[in-house]
Amino acid sequence: MIKVLNDRVLIVGAEGSSNVTGVLVKDGVIVVDTSLFAEKARKVKELLDDFFKKPIEMVVNTHYHPDHTFGNVAFEGSKIVASELTKSFMEAFDEHYLSKLPPIERIVTPNFTFDEEYEDKNLFIKRLGGHTLDSSIVFFKQEKLLIAGDLIFNGFHAEIVADSDLDEWLSALKFIESMKPAWIVPGHGEVATTECLKAMQRYLMKMKRLLEGALNLHDAMSDENFSKRKFPELFSWSLENLLHQRRS
Repeated sequence: MIKVLNDRVLIVGAEGSSNVTGVLVKDGVIVVDTSLFAEKARKVKELLDDFFKKPIEMVVNTHYHPDHTFGNVAFEGSKIVASELTKSFMEAFDEHYLSKLPPIERIVTPNFTFDEEYEDKNLFIKRLGGHTLDSSIVFFKQEKLLIAGDLIFNGFHAEIVADSDLDEWLSALKFIESMKPAWIVPGHGEVATTECLKAMQRYLMKMKRLLEGALNLHDAMSDENFSKRKFPELFSWSLENLLHQRRS
């Protein structure tokens, strides 16, 4: 998927893979998330260079997960921005963790970090947590474009991991709603309006009810907000993670 939102915004993704977003600002291009594979990231960089004909000014990682950060190697030498937590999580990757992933060239960690917020001209970044402890959003004020990372999945089941917190996640979505974005780029799935945000809120609230026993699995899966999402195996895996959290 290559989505040209306008002459300043280009989104690159594929069926279910993480999105890479390029946004033209005054002095160059800001890239948000870099995908899993170095080869793909280099091709995306070539596409952005050809489309915008401006240098890469900055790269932002929304959170530490490899499918959003391992493409950093294609942008080595650029200013790579992320929360301090994101950098520390990436620095903690060990052999056991990496052995479960496709072979990589090397890990390029962020070289500019912030604690909770970063703001510069048209750009606002805030760490909200929820999907992961370090999950951050990126907001371009002029375009009213919000890049949500994996706080929003559009058309796909959410990846609820061991360090996800559903209450924080719902709070993060409420904050996103307060930003009043015109467009939202999800971590996975097509760029959309706030409808994808509302669908994500309903999805997580039902996951909570399912976990609490207030909703049965049949009723959950009869909801099109569940049944029409792709990657149903991710739903099962996420539910296992939540049940494990509850037992711990």
